[in-house]
Amino acid sequence: MDVSMVQTTVFALTESGGNPCPVVLNADNLSIQQMKSIAKAQGVEVGFIRASEYDDCDFQFRYFVPNNEMEMCVHATIACATVLVQQHKVHKNKLLIETLAGKILLVIHKNNGRIMIEVEQLLPKIAAVSPTKAEVANVLNINIEDIDDFPIKSISTSRYKTLVKLKSNDVLQALRPDFEKLWKLCDQYQSTGFYPFTQSTHKQNAFSARQFPNNTGYNEDPATGVAASALGIYLELFDLVNVQGDNIYITQGEAIKRHSEIMVKSKITQSNTLQNSVLGEAVIL
Repeated sequence: MDVSMVQTTVFALTESGGNPCPVVLNADNLSIQQMKSIAKAQGVEVGFIRASEYDDCDFQFRYFVPNNEMEMCVHATIACATVLVQQHKVHKNKLLIETLAGKILLVIHKNNGRIMIEVEQLLPKIAAVSPTKAEVANVLNINIEDIDDFPIKSISTSRYKTLVKLKSNDVLQALRPDFEKLWKLCDQYQSTGFYPFTQSTHKQNAFSARQFPNNTGYNEDPATGVAASALGIYLELFDLVNVQGDNIYITQGEAIKRHSEIMVKSKITQSNTLQNSVLGEAVIL
């Protein structure tokens, strides 16, 4: 098969930071089992570029982690789009991508040789029921008093993430969850991961977060666009950003020494609905 793989890292804040993401081109003839096997061998999430059956879509992207397939993955989307641009397989500044979560609009920004990919997110959904503070404290191995006085909410702009505001960055970075209990709680509330976060005191509209993804084959993500998008919605809903519509900056990966930064841009749609997009760069290794 004429299949090739390109290694990338996405959202890197430092040279050793970012979320690793192999990209597989010409993946049309790969079976689901073959794509699963490739992701398992790589040990991280892998993006697969395929032809779309929809006339209005430019490509289909598929996303696999070692344990299963994901409906949507922002960092892998950025990686796939960047590889397509750098290999001169696309020559326009907007792409419509078919994913299992739906059709996703990408905007390609080029500036002085750098490529920034903007991934428009789907309209947000908020779960009717979320875990209690006691349940969250139990699985994160912290005291209830470490959780800030804001609601715990599961929010989706493609996949549900559970947002937990903590009072201290020290507590955030020192988290040692009971992962067996955490995965069970995720399953109970139909969440694809926990995203505890704190507010930065050094920069406007800046936050730090950690992502513990449910049933992926690894315990923590260095950078998670889907969760950052959900957090962006949460921050707007609970007035935790200084100016509505300003860019939001989320650092991630500090605890696992893969420093990353994700940018979220919010807007109000014509139907008066809050929506956002996630922006980031991929570096081809």
